[in-house]
Amino acid sequence: FKAQAVVTYDWEVLYENLFDMRAYRVNLSIELRRGKDDEKVDWKVDWGDYTTNGTFHIAQYDQKWRGAFFSCNGFDATISKEVALGLTYNAVWNDLLSIHEINPFHLLVWGGDQVYNDFVLEDIPFLQNWSRMEWDEKWKFTVTKEAAQEIEQYYFNNYTEHWERRPEMKLALGSVPSLMMWDDHDIFDGAGSYPQLLNDSPIMTDLFGMAQKMRLLFQHHTTPSKARQHRLFGYQGHNFLAQCGPNLVFLGTDGRSERSDQTVTHENSWNMIFEKLDNELENVQHLIVLLAVPFSFPRFRVAESLLDTWKKIAMRWRNIPFSQQTNSVFGLPELYD
Repeated sequence: FKAQAVVTYDWEVLYENLFDMRAYRVNLSIELRRGKDDEKVDWKVDWGDYTTNGTFHIAQYDQKWRGAFFSCNGFDATISKEVALGLTYNAVWNDLLSIHEINPFHLLVWGGDQVYNDFVLEDIPFLQNWSRMEWDEKWKFTVTKEAAQEIEQYYFNNYTEHWERRPEMKLALGSVPSLMMWDDHDIFDGAGSYPQLLNDSPIMTDLFGMAQKMRLLFQHHTTPSKARQHRLFGYQGHNFLAQCGPNLVFLGTDGRSERSDQTVTHENSWNMIFEKLDNELENVQHLIVLLAVPFSFPRFRVAESLLDTWKKIAMRWRNIPFSQQTNSVFGLPELYD
């Protein structure tokens, strides 16, 4: 690292062997110097047979932070792969990068759906067969060892496809510091909002755990076992507080890890959040709360009653035209997502 400010860092191994690769985390500390100018930091990593490099900017102590926000970095399963490939959504990234080139952002906030994993239920034969079973059969199945390996690699490959092989995203990741909070498509469409019996089934639980593992690795540079020491907190989820200079704090709330058809975030997590807000913030003037989904919503009692009836209908009867007009990977009306 090369900068006028003092920069210290150390390397930490997250996984010794993850699909024949080693996963690292760089713990980076940069001195916040007094002033109102950008602090430019050049970086380079020598991997032996090749190098990667880039430049990012942070605000000096007395400067106001400049940032950008985005969400929904793809298309859900209602858009075919053929159509999605023909849409030039990289133009949005290139527009953001053109603005960054003129007046560099200090922060990029990713508000959920960083990747779209909806097709995992179609692309993995084991999950494809399971998703088409009758409801009463779904609860009996668990993920086989072979299927688990395939699913986990699917999530891994989808992240690397975006992080590494989309040049506009790779450039943004290497040139703008990021804060991320996931949402349902980072797992699969509607994750967490399905009836409890489906949410808590063995396969859904395993599927969620594998998506969580890759989310923690790619979006937060940590692991399930190290997330707490890396400052993510929550009852069962992973929330964060991030201070940007002396006056600005971001609160990122995890609306998926504890989600059910009854609640978005567990009461214990809210208690932990407010305790941190009361005890850990000093002289903060601005608090920005990042909620990937609305934190409140009206009760759709008629629709909820319909959903309870719908889930009792055999799969073959859901193939009628009306029943296909949903956004759900399981053919259920999507009420909260």
